[in-house]
Amino acid sequence: MKKIYAELGFGNETFFSTEYEEGENEYRVPKFIRPSKIQEIYFRLWIFKTVYIFSTKTIFEIKKKTKNKLKIIFGLGGI
Repeated sequence: MKKIYAELGFGNETFFSTEYEEGENEYRVPKFIRPSKIQEIYFRLWIFKTVYIFSTKTIFEIKKKTKNKLKIIFGLGGI
């Protein structure tokens, strides 16, 4: 099933972007396309290799990544 993440914020290539995930494949387009069925609303703060996620789905989560980045993102996740 294809998942859609519409995001706005700093850290991606553009201020508005949409990421599509299907299995192991994912790609990003430089525009905001709202998912037809919203399953979560989230805020991500990515500081170096640590990502803090505040979400309506998981409430609060901390993830470790291998890439060093700085991102501040607000997004909608769905299908």
